[in-house]
Amino acid sequence: MLKLTLAGLAGLCLAACATHPLDHDVLRLHAERNCKVRAAVAPAYAVDSTGVGLRNVAFGRCMRAAGIAQAR
Repeated sequence: MLKLTLAGLAGLCLAACATHPLDHDVLRLHAERNCKVRAAVAPAYAVDSTGVGLRNVAFGRCMRAAGIAQAR
């Protein structure tokens, strides 16, 4: 009986935590952190007129994919 009660209580606690929406600022911070890691692991460089690109565009691409507009 005690195990069933504890399992039910744990289920209720998880359900209560899962229904709380995240703040927009928190979502942006999570997306920035995730995109910084992705940009470091799989860099993508923009090719300029000389054929060599030094600017990493992977972070901006990831942020646009996450639906967060980035200031230039």
